[in-house]
Amino acid sequence: MQDTRYRIIKRPVRVLSSKAFLLWTIGCWILYYVLSAIWLKEAFGNFVGGVRENLFIQAPFLVFLLSGYLNLIRASKSVFNKGKVQFFLWVLLPAGALLFFTGFFLSIYTRQTGQIIIGQGDVIKPPWSAKSYRVTGIKQGLREKFLDIDTERGVFAYEPKLIIADEVSSKESGIGVFPPAKLGDTYYHILNFGLAPGIRLSEGGDIKAEGYMPLKILTPGSGDYFEIPPYPFRFLISMKPEKTFQKGGMYASQFNLKTPFYKVKVFEGEKIIAEGEAGDEIRFENFTLQFSEPAYWAQLEAVKDLARPVILYGIWLIFAGIPAWLVRLLLRLRQSAV
Repeated sequence: MQDTRYRIIKRPVRVLSSKAFLLWTIGCWILYYVLSAIWLKEAFGNFVGGVRENLFIQAPFLVFLLSGYLNLIRASKSVFNKGKVQFFLWVLLPAGALLFFTGFFLSIYTRQTGQIIIGQGDVIKPPWSAKSYRVTGIKQGLREKFLDIDTERGVFAYEPKLIIADEVSSKESGIGVFPPAKLGDTYYHILNFGLAPGIRLSEGGDIKAEGYMPLKILTPGSGDYFEIPPYPFRFLISMKPEKTFQKGGMYASQFNLKTPFYKVKVFEGEKIIAEGEAGDEIRFENFTLQFSEPAYWAQLEAVKDLARPVILYGIWLIFAGIPAWLVRLLLRLRQSAV
């Protein structure tokens, strides 16, 4: 009876640990991805989504990992018999590749992500974390002034950064664009950044809405809408140059990001009912729209990824394994030549 059970288990293990099965599995994955790249627009995105949610993709991926580890164990026995140095030089590369793909699978399947628009004084608290942080400062990194003909330099003098403080310990940390900042079990980084003009909407002298409105208007020619529920109006805002002058053989417009100017259009449905410039009061019907000094906003991404260290260890082993594999190859060539 025990021999029968042993044979039942041994057969699939023998198949999975065979070099031919692993090569066929790798070939099938390559074919699947090539066909996906041909027929689907977002091949990698669809693949990641499948690994996260589709059992028909998860199961073959797990079979591939299982076959890889069984092949590693099987091959390790024969290589180890050739010497410990040979084994060490050989094992780094395949072990690193398997760790990388294992971390890749675990990262996709278990990671949690979230995005939030925040400004000065706001609180950051992902739903999966017990820790919360308050934004105590914003280093916007914006150039004070720039020309529209010089936009290849960008509007940033340096990378924007959020200064945050733990609400319990008051310990301060910084969050930039790259690399992500690790706080507790969560990674944070800035995805987007912009101006938030101060606005005040009044009706008949009574203030109906007041605050800061995050807008994507930093680059010349770009405009962004905002609405103020429950009112049926849309407000189109764009940056207005503070001055225009001739530079060489062309005209250039200079924009001021420290004290910005705006063009404003007010829509009701598809109809423009008012136009003006910030600094002036925009009057329409019985309403008045006013602008004040802007604040800054950041789109922050938070990611909890417990498998990230596994991916990093796999990458390190791969980088260490490539020169080790070359050294082993040279040693084998030298031995065969003797």
